[in-house]
Amino acid sequence: MPRLIGSAQAVTSVSQDAVTNTFNSSGTLTTAQYTTSLQYLIIAGGGGGGGTNAGSMTVGTRGSDSSIAGTPITTLTSTGGGGGDSGTFTPNPSNQPGGSGGGGGRHAVGTGTSNQGYPGGDGARASSAGTDVAGGGGGAGAAGGDYVASPISSGSGGAGVASSITGSPVTRGGGGGGASYYFGPIATGTGGPGGGGTGGSTQGGSPGTRASAGTANTGGGGGGFCEDSNPFQNFGGGGGAGGYRCSVPGESSGGGASAESVLTVVGSTPYTITVGGGGAGTPVIAGYGNATTGGSGVVITKQPAVNVTIASSCWDLRTVYRQIKADEWV
Repeated sequence: MPRLIGSAQAVTSVSQDAVTNTFNSSGTLTTAQYTTSLQYLIIAGGGGGGGTNAGSMTVGTRGSDSSIAGTPITTLTSTGGGGGDSGTFTPNPSNQPGGSGGGGGRHAVGTGTSNQGYPGGDGARASSAGTDVAGGGGGAGAAGGDYVASPISSGSGGAGVASSITGSPVTRGGGGGGASYYFGPIATGTGGPGGGGTGGSTQGGSPGTRASAGTANTGGGGGGFCEDSNPFQNFGGGGGAGGYRCSVPGESSGGGASAESVLTVVGSTPYTITVGGGGAGTPVIAGYGNATTGGSGVVITKQPAVNVTIASSCWDLRTVYRQIKADEWV
């Protein structure tokens, strides 16, 4: 007479709610028990704005990368934004390329990273434009603005991209505005929508229009800096936005790319989240506004809601085979 191996299996359905986590600084994400897929928004730190401080020429530094790492995924990294150029910096330190490129001054504009951001805009020195004007930093959603010859003005930062991963649309990843130097009224570059800082200008006399930093946790580029201790080449390009990578279905990544693939992950598993800081901008002297650092990045993850069916216990195939062969399985 066959004997019973194990009791009848109790089958139940389990629901797991969607979980959204926002990381404004580095940390650890531990997935929920039944999570198998993960949507993400990864934005790196924005580049710092370039410029001149009391005759010292500064190209903004690049922002730091942001990433998600863990088993079984390949580490996903967004590239830090490029630094804004200055009017006379020699040699070129090559800080301008980045997730989105930094705005131009004397040198070529910074290029953006494919599928993460756009390039910066062109600037011009007084010898060719009649005044010193800089380009805006590239944004996640648009290139940084070139300087405009008539009426003369600096370029604005490129626009960012909106995501609804947290439930409502929020725009992040704007480029910093370019700075300008001129003896009369002139338009300075505005920050790109999505946290880009405003460019500085000597318009209206000292201290003129004050530059500003990129907004924290948006990856926005810092505005270009300007002050009037040196009458020419005294300007800087806006910092580029941090690289923008998104896998939310129906949304966009940076640089005009479509959403990336959703990650396949393992439940109840830790994943390392790195949030990049903004790049350093031009040091600020008293009376000339805020530091032109780039805005820090952000990493947001979403674990979709799931419904699973589970049994109270189960047997491996080898055990089942042995019990059937011994006529002890029912």
